[in-house]
Amino acid sequence: MSMKKDRVITGTFIAIAYIAVILLTTYVHPIIFDIFIFLLAACGVYEMCKAVSCFTSQPILIIDLIQVVVGFASFWFAQYFFKASAAGMNGYFISLLLMVIVTVIVTACSKTYVKGNAVATIFVMMYPSAMLMFSVGINYFMSADIGVSLLASLPYRNAGIALMFIVPALTDVFAYQIGSAIKGKRLCPSISPNKTISGAIGGLLGGVVAACLVLLFTFLAVHFNVNILGLAMLTDAWWSTSLNFVMLGLFGSVFDQAGDLFASLIKRRAGIKDYSNLLPGHGGILDRIDGFMFCGVFFYLYFAIMMLV
Repeated sequence: MSMKKDRVITGTFIAIAYIAVILLTTYVHPIIFDIFIFLLAACGVYEMCKAVSCFTSQPILIIDLIQVVVGFASFWFAQYFFKASAAGMNGYFISLLLMVIVTVIVTACSKTYVKGNAVATIFVMMYPSAMLMFSVGINYFMSADIGVSLLASLPYRNAGIALMFIVPALTDVFAYQIGSAIKGKRLCPSISPNKTISGAIGGLLGGVVAACLVLLFTFLAVHFNVNILGLAMLTDAWWSTSLNFVMLGLFGSVFDQAGDLFASLIKRRAGIKDYSNLLPGHGGILDRIDGFMFCGVFFYLYFAIMMLV
């Protein structure tokens, strides 16, 4: 009972934190979302280093933490200097490449570290650090001629931020409720014994419901001027806007569940139940954002393609 109570209390605080981040990012300044992701990245890197060291060579934690700081600094410098939507991501990946080179040089010249340490360190740079940066990239889908400003936001920005929080949440809720009610054949018993095919299908339904919820908010914003999340139509027509939202919800749920399975695979290899005990009843930071990270990558690429076409 105590564990269930802890889970409910922690879940409530997480939901409040998510809502606060969305509203502050929408109405105050985009940097608030960046700071939130930066904290997630720093905590996630620490947890992943501990997990990876349980089944392979130990990552060099200090290099991974430096990469988080250098990566975000490079993103912000490039974004605020060049102002184009993709400038920050370009700056980040250039710094990531440099940090990979630094890691190789350090391990090659060190008597303490070996090739395995370099591989493990670079893996943590990619997951979770680099994957989280795609979420930050969505935060800067701005008009280049105006620059980094809430007034310059393209419709993809606020929609992407809303979807990143709502799609994983409802995917998990629907997957758990429907999977528990119907049960049936296991989805991937060797990776996550409790997940079922019925739960996975329920998760897809949850993702679509989440997207339709954001679509509803968009409809209220456009037709009734009730715009809590700063939403706007993704295209010039409602049918195509609706279709895009359904696709984002459906495939966002697929990526969320894939992220969950990938995180479970690492935990199984490491022989741990949770990445940490930071969040009572919920595990660690990575236990909460495993699907969020994958959704961020998908939403960024989806909207980037929409901007190009």
